[in-house]
Amino acid sequence: MFKKSLVVIFFLFWIVLAINPVDPATWALENILVAAVFPVVLWLDRRYSFNNLTFLSLTVFVILHLFGAHMTYNEMSYFAEVSEWFGWERNQYDHLIHFLFGLMVFVPFFEVFYHQGMSRKVSYLLAFLFITGIGAWYEILEWITIIVFCKQPQEVCFDAITQGDIWDAQKDMAYAVIASVLALLLHLLWGSRSPNKVGEK
Repeated sequence: MFKKSLVVIFFLFWIVLAINPVDPATWALENILVAAVFPVVLWLDRRYSFNNLTFLSLTVFVILHLFGAHMTYNEMSYFAEVSEWFGWERNQYDHLIHFLFGLMVFVPFFEVFYHQGMSRKVSYLLAFLFITGIGAWYEILEWITIIVFCKQPQEVCFDAITQGDIWDAQKDMAYAVIASVLALLLHLLWGSRSPNKVGEK
């Protein structure tokens, strides 16, 4: 019942945030991944039965991503005051999402590999590699998207994605890596309380 409620909440947010987005083209591009991954998550849950906390973290992460897609990450007004309070020169919402990706999606990857009979160590390693790999591929796809779809001058296209930060892609990947290591450490502390599987090393 808990997971079904989260799915309903997710759909409600998706419908509401699909209404009058700031940039419809950006919204569509950002939601391609959501539309492709959401059925996969439901299938994985039916097969491996994610625990409630894992399913909740996935739902919250995707909803936060939908807010960024609706308002665009550069103009995420709900986060503007936070950026101003810290004295940041740019809106840091996109960096936050990359950090949360590593923090909140690491455990679901771990559970998928762990439930296939792999040891904790191997599952942790594969989850970490998937987080870093997806983070890198996302930046590559973002670059390809600029080249293929942005018809404005190169400087305008660059600013639209990076807000003028030449190290934006590297920072995004670094935030995801740092957060995944943090998630690994937290799960090591929490996961050590649960019984190991038979034959696990």
